[in-house]
Amino acid sequence: MTNNIDVYLTILGMAVVTYLTRISGFYISNRMSDLRPGLARTLAHIPGTIIVSIIAPQILSGGTPGLITAAVCLAASLVFKNLIAVMVTGVVTISLLRHFIFI
Repeated sequence: MTNNIDVYLTILGMAVVTYLTRISGFYISNRMSDLRPGLARTLAHIPGTIIVSIIAPQILSGGTPGLITAAVCLAASLVFKNLIAVMVTGVVTISLLRHFIFI
Protein backbone atom coordinates (compact mmCIF):
# COMPACT_ATOMS: atom_id res chain seq x y z
CA MET A 1 0.00 0.00 0.00
CA THR A 2 1.30 3.45 -0.88
CA ASN A 3 2.11 6.04 1.68
CA ASN A 4 -0.82 8.49 1.80
CA ILE A 5 1.39 11.51 2.49
CA ASP A 6 3.21 10.92 -0.81
CA VAL A 7 -0.09 10.88 -2.69
CA TYR A 8 -1.30 14.06 -1.02
CA LEU A 9 2.01 15.87 -1.58
CA THR A 10 1.96 14.86 -5.25
CA ILE A 11 -1.59 16.17 -5.70
CA LEU A 12 -0.68 19.40 -3.90
CA GLY A 13 2.42 19.84 -6.03
CA MET A 14 0.46 19.31 -9.24
CA ALA A 15 -2.17 21.82 -8.08
CA VAL A 16 0.50 24.44 -7.31
CA VAL A 17 2.22 23.97 -10.67
CA THR A 18 -1.12 24.18 -12.51
CA TYR A 19 -2.07 27.35 -10.65
CA LEU A 20 1.33 28.99 -11.27
CA THR A 21 1.18 28.11 -14.96
CA ARG A 22 -2.25 29.68 -15.38
CA ILE A 23 -1.59 32.78 -13.30
CA SER A 24 1.75 33.42 -15.04
CA GLY A 25 -0.05 33.66 -18.39
CA PHE A 26 -2.34 36.36 -17.02
CA TYR A 27 0.58 38.18 -15.43
CA ILE A 28 2.69 38.16 -18.58
CA SER A 29 -0.20 39.16 -20.85
CA ASN A 30 -1.04 42.15 -18.63
CA ARG A 31 2.55 43.39 -18.83
CA MET A 32 2.62 43.23 -22.65
CA SER A 33 0.16 46.01 -23.41
CA ASP A 34 2.35 47.94 -25.86
CA LEU A 35 3.00 45.34 -28.55
CA ARG A 36 3.95 46.16 -32.09
CA PRO A 37 1.06 45.57 -34.53
CA GLY A 38 2.86 42.75 -36.35
CA LEU A 39 3.56 40.86 -33.13
CA ALA A 40 0.00 41.39 -31.92
CA ARG A 41 -1.37 39.91 -35.19
CA THR A 42 1.00 36.96 -34.86
CA LEU A 43 -0.07 36.27 -31.29
CA ALA A 44 -3.73 36.50 -32.30
CA HIS A 45 -3.24 33.50 -34.63
CA ILE A 46 -1.71 31.22 -31.99
CA PRO A 47 -5.00 29.68 -30.73
CA GLY A 48 -5.96 28.63 -34.25
CA THR A 49 -2.59 27.05 -34.92
CA ILE A 50 -2.75 25.14 -31.65
CA ILE A 51 -6.16 23.73 -32.57
CA VAL A 52 -4.86 22.69 -36.01
CA SER A 53 -1.82 21.03 -34.44
CA ILE A 54 -4.13 19.00 -32.20
CA ILE A 55 -6.70 18.09 -34.86
CA ALA A 56 -4.45 17.41 -37.88
CA PRO A 57 -2.75 14.28 -36.46
CA GLN A 58 -6.15 12.88 -35.49
CA ILE A 59 -7.49 13.42 -39.01
CA LEU A 60 -4.44 11.85 -40.61
CA SER A 61 -4.37 8.87 -38.25
CA GLY A 62 -8.11 8.30 -38.77
CA GLY A 63 -7.49 6.88 -42.22
CA THR A 64 -10.10 7.19 -44.93
CA PRO A 65 -13.04 7.84 -42.55
CA GLY A 66 -11.11 10.65 -40.88
CA LEU A 67 -10.26 12.31 -44.17
CA ILE A 68 -13.82 12.01 -45.48
CA THR A 69 -15.19 13.42 -42.22
CA ALA A 70 -12.74 16.33 -42.35
CA ALA A 71 -13.90 17.15 -45.87
CA VAL A 72 -17.55 16.92 -44.84
CA CYS A 73 -16.89 19.18 -41.84
CA LEU A 74 -15.14 21.72 -44.05
CA ALA A 75 -18.13 21.77 -46.39
CA ALA A 76 -20.54 22.00 -43.44
CA SER A 77 -18.61 24.93 -42.01
CA LEU A 78 -18.90 26.79 -45.29
CA VAL A 79 -22.62 26.05 -45.53
CA PHE A 80 -23.82 26.39 -41.93
CA LYS A 81 -21.30 28.85 -40.45
CA ASN A 82 -22.26 27.42 -37.06
CA LEU A 83 -19.82 25.54 -34.84
CA ILE A 84 -22.43 23.31 -33.22
CA ALA A 85 -23.83 22.28 -36.60
CA VAL A 86 -20.35 21.42 -37.84
CA MET A 87 -19.60 19.40 -34.71
CA VAL A 88 -22.84 17.44 -34.99
CA THR A 89 -22.18 16.87 -38.70
CA GLY A 90 -18.70 15.56 -37.92
CA VAL A 91 -19.82 13.21 -35.17
CA VAL A 92 -22.68 11.82 -37.25
CA THR A 93 -20.47 11.42 -40.33
CA ILE A 94 -17.64 9.60 -38.55
CA SER A 95 -20.13 7.40 -36.70
CA LEU A 96 -21.94 6.40 -39.88
CA LEU A 97 -18.71 5.79 -41.78
CA ARG A 98 -17.19 3.67 -39.05
CA HIS A 99 -20.35 1.70 -38.38
CA PHE A 100 -21.71 1.03 -41.86
CA ILE A 101 -18.91 1.43 -44.39
CA PHE A 102 -15.48 1.02 -42.77
CA ILE A 103 -16.24 -1.73 -40.27
